Amino acid sequence: MKINSGTVIFRHWDQHEGLSEIARSFKSLEELFGLCLQKEQQLLVDRIIIDGQDDAEAERTVTLVFQSVTVQHKPEKA
Repeated sequence: MKINSGTVIFRHWDQHEGLSEIARSFKSLEELFGLCLQKEQQLLVDRIIIDGQDDAEAERTVTLVFQSVTVQHKPEKA
């Protein structure tokens, strides 16, 4: 098996632009790990697409899809 490339699709919410997607490519699992640990809190991982080949050298694509929830903090009581 071999990983050829991959893409992380992030979702981003902006009050003026609405919901948008940002794609970032990776070539290794280390790069994937780095992309997923970015400090940009407004980017949420939506899905990861990995392109590669199986043991018979047939092209394969694996897509991992994530769900995100928004947790709003309750205001502190005075």
